Amino acid sequence: MAGKKGATRGKGKGKGKVTTNQPAVPDVYQEMLAEALPTQSDIYERPLKRQRTGPKEASKISTTSTKAVDQLIEDEDEVHFEDVLEGGRADPEGGGEPSKLQQTAYRDSDEESEEDNDWGGFDFGKLPEDGGPSGDLELTLTTNLSQTSRKTAPRRRIVSKAEKDTRLEIHRLHLLCLLSYLDRRNGWCNDPEVHHSLKSLLDKKILSDLKPKADLSQFGRTEFLKRGLEKTVRIWRSKFNITRRGMRRALWADDEEDLQNYSMPDDAENVYDKSDFRAAAKKLKGSRDLGAQLYCALLRSAGLDVRLVCSLQPLSFNAGGPSMLKSTRPAPKSPSPEPEISDEETPVDAANFKFGQPPSHLPYAPTRRLGHPNAAAYHMPEMSTRVRIPPRPKPKVIQESPFPVFWVEVLDEAHQKWFPVDPMVTETIAKPRSLEPPMADRENNMSYVIAFEDTGDARDVTIRYAKAYNSKTRKNRVEFTHKGDRWWRKVMQTYSRGYKTDLDQIEDNELAGIEGREPMPKNIADFKDHPVYALERHLKRNEIIVATRESGKVAAGRDPRSPGGKHLENVYRRRDVRVVRSADAWYRLGRDVKMGEQPMKTVPAKRRTDDDVMDEADERPGTNLYTEDQTELYEPPPVVRGRIPKNSFGNIDIYVPSMVPKGGVHIPYEEASRAARLLSIDYADALTGFEFRGRHGTAVLKGVVVASEYREAMLAVIEGFRDERERERERLRAAATLRMWKKFLIGLRIKERVDRYDVEGEEGEDTGVKNGAIGDSESDDSDVYVPDDEGGGGFFPDDDEGGGGFFPE
Repeated sequence: MAGKKGATRGKGKGKGKVTTNQPAVPDVYQEMLAEALPTQSDIYERPLKRQRTGPKEASKISTTSTKAVDQLIEDEDEVHFEDVLEGGRADPEGGGEPSKLQQTAYRDSDEESEEDNDWGGFDFGKLPEDGGPSGDLELTLTTNLSQTSRKTAPRRRIVSKAEKDTRLEIHRLHLLCLLSYLDRRNGWCNDPEVHHSLKSLLDKKILSDLKPKADLSQFGRTEFLKRGLEKTVRIWRSKFNITRRGMRRALWADDEEDLQNYSMPDDAENVYDKSDFRAAAKKLKGSRDLGAQLYCALLRSAGLDVRLVCSLQPLSFNAGGPSMLKSTRPAPKSPSPEPEISDEETPVDAANFKFGQPPSHLPYAPTRRLGHPNAAAYHMPEMSTRVRIPPRPKPKVIQESPFPVFWVEVLDEAHQKWFPVDPMVTETIAKPRSLEPPMADRENNMSYVIAFEDTGDARDVTIRYAKAYNSKTRKNRVEFTHKGDRWWRKVMQTYSRGYKTDLDQIEDNELAGIEGREPMPKNIADFKDHPVYALERHLKRNEIIVATRESGKVAAGRDPRSPGGKHLENVYRRRDVRVVRSADAWYRLGRDVKMGEQPMKTVPAKRRTDDDVMDEADERPGTNLYTEDQTELYEPPPVVRGRIPKNSFGNIDIYVPSMVPKGGVHIPYEEASRAARLLSIDYADALTGFEFRGRHGTAVLKGVVVASEYREAMLAVIEGFRDERERERERLRAAATLRMWKKFLIGLRIKERVDRYDVEGEEGEDTGVKNGAIGDSESDDSDVYVPDDEGGGGFFPDDDEGGGGFFPE
């Protein structure tokens, strides 16, 4: 840019002209510039710009084009050029003056790419010829795929059905583990030793406020209790120090390598047993979760009814939500020599110090440091420095969610209500809606809030703290899945007392009122599977709305018919949604469509995948669907003279018990058909359903239907069949037992015969006792083989009593 400015000034108004007699730069600086600046040959010199002449018909250039080109050339970073004219022609504006010398300007390489276009030789009047190249400027733009791929956010991985089931099972198992952990911590809060360590923090004034007198009014007792809790929160917050990290939200990892490289943080909570809990009660430091638990023990030591509340952080079973951060494997650090730094400085004795010769512990002489010619004549006094105290390391800041995971609930006996107290994070009292974290919080997610009393009884109080329980929170709970509500009730029954107290009934009414006062959702996504409200767009194939009037409206985007307006969609109650089924589906439920009923909904037939019916799929009529109000109970034909009505397949449909014909009885046993054939009575196999494998279903037959007068005879014959089967099973069991005893006895006899043989190399008294005939003489050689009269090579001999090693039959 210096060259540009110099060039502009040089062409300009003639300021700063230097005569040729006196040098513009002194000789000293000329030599310095010669060393610093490159030579002229090293500098890239742009070629001269000459005016190109074209054909006569193209020599006439419009004035507008010439002005545009001149303006474009002048606007290029204010760099001025003068063309070198051919043939020594005079400049028409210069009044016949000779041509000027070439004027150049130098700039960086990144700027050269913008001004290297030769606009002076471009002929704007010449048009391209037909059939030849057009001469238009063509630009080919390419993108760096590596940079684009890095900036693009990774797509969410699709979760298969098998993985969804696995996630749901892990979610349930994680819930059980967290409930067990919370139950254990709640039991630690009742420890007498912990109460003794913490009760000294409360004085008599605070204890009197926490336990107000019974003669006060209802409002006065509540205010005294809140005042005492405020004092305890201030005292506890000033006494307890947060030095550890508490529980946080569990996240799924996108890659298995992230789990292998994951390691627990160094500042994680290290309280594992009751002894650690008791030590923390004395030291008053730890995680904020531990602080809330000890605060619960503090209030229980004062005689209050306190619950330990925890917002469980299980692994989500949904595919959405944040994932675990990518973990990088730490690179091994190469050992590097570090200079040893001493905290103490050696005092310098200036009296005996000789200038010009530095001591061994000083890197330079004092005269050099002073930097004065007469520094050697200066007498330096003795100096000693104080020991430098190393600075204290700054405490590591623990970054956690601004919303708590643990807090407590205190019973207000005057109003018979529980209200929350958060002593560690928000320091609020009786403000339940201020404890719910946002959905975007990576460290905390509120889906299950469980409160444990001092007796060990647990209660689900999520509705008290969730602002949109039915719209958002419920979708992250196990009740949202198939048969999940039944599983959750069974789990919570494990931690319940088994009966409802008056306080529990009051709390049930309170929670039901909070759920009923929840407002209508404000966006479309929250209406899907909402238990109270429904939209027509979210209806399933077999659902309709029977309400004649909507319950409200919700904005669903812009209205194209009115500029600036919003399209409003009707909102209905979930109780106005009805399930519709086809006539065949209602028949399998034991109901029949009434005569003259019109279908409430007609859906197109599902397209088949078979090759032989692909062409006929569009020609098939739709399926008519009916509501339950349009059906009546199915009445099958009765049994007449012991004859059972049958269908075309020779059996009878018994999908529900009400489909048993009048005068008949269903015998649901495997031996029923055999018993009916033995009794020579009429019967029909009972078709109770179909077992589908893909689109093909197989009939499931279970028992038979006979006339009701043959019921006792059928049961008697079936009982006889079972007794006979039991006797046969007992006979087989006895035969198997005898075979086992026989094998055991044969093994004993074989072992006895093998023990009589003398083994080579073994001598002693035991050998003589075992060998019988040869054991009586001590002088007998052990190598001499004496045949046994009863020998059989380890097996029983084939004689009258033997059987080749087996008992004869």
